[in-house]
Amino acid sequence: MKVPAIVVYKIGGSLLDLPDLPRRLQRVVPPDVCPLFVVGGGQTADLVREWDRLHQLGDERAHWLALRAMQLNEALLAELLPDASVVATREAAISVWGRGGWPIVSACDFAAAEEPLADSPLPHCWEATSDSVAAWIAARWPAERLMLLKSGSLPEDVGVNRDGATAGRGFTNVDSEWVAAGLVDSCFPAVARELAVVEWINLRDERPASQRMCFPPHPLQRENS
Repeated sequence: MKVPAIVVYKIGGSLLDLPDLPRRLQRVVPPDVCPLFVVGGGQTADLVREWDRLHQLGDERAHWLALRAMQLNEALLAELLPDASVVATREAAISVWGRGGWPIVSACDFAAAEEPLADSPLPHCWEATSDSVAAWIAARWPAERLMLLKSGSLPEDVGVNRDGATAGRGFTNVDSEWVAAGLVDSCFPAVARELAVVEWINLRDERPASQRMCFPPHPLQRENS
């Protein structure tokens, strides 16, 4: 029997104001996968950023406060989704999948447990947003793919189109163009290169379609290929 793929769905914090968020999620999550949800910080992370500006908390303390702020959004999503539970471990996620539920990762608890064991820890800085957190969790879990659920579509002029191709050009500047356009944070391309597949979905679209994001291979991967 085929084992269902583990797919991380990163829900942008800006999507939490959708009154029909559960319905929209059910439309994009197929029944033959094991979904794992990571919730963005949104306005709660913005509040921590403002506190950091006012109180000069520093990268390390601000990083962990921002992850703790995400726990409020995780709790909200668990209230909105039927049969959803917040989990911190792989074992807990397996238990939730086993009863047909949807696990939501506690990013703070998972990072605290996994970072000491990881060769590539999560960057502790404001340049690493919840997109990078989700990519790091997906790579560390590991998941088969990462789906970024957003409030807008990827522009075609940054090298990606709806059929997953790279719009007829090479990989040279695609990742830097995404960063320059504010689509992803500056840490995301390096973290996401460890993933087999990264896709982008505009969840506000009434007919959401996935757009594949392609990254240049890591230099070591090129040398070994």
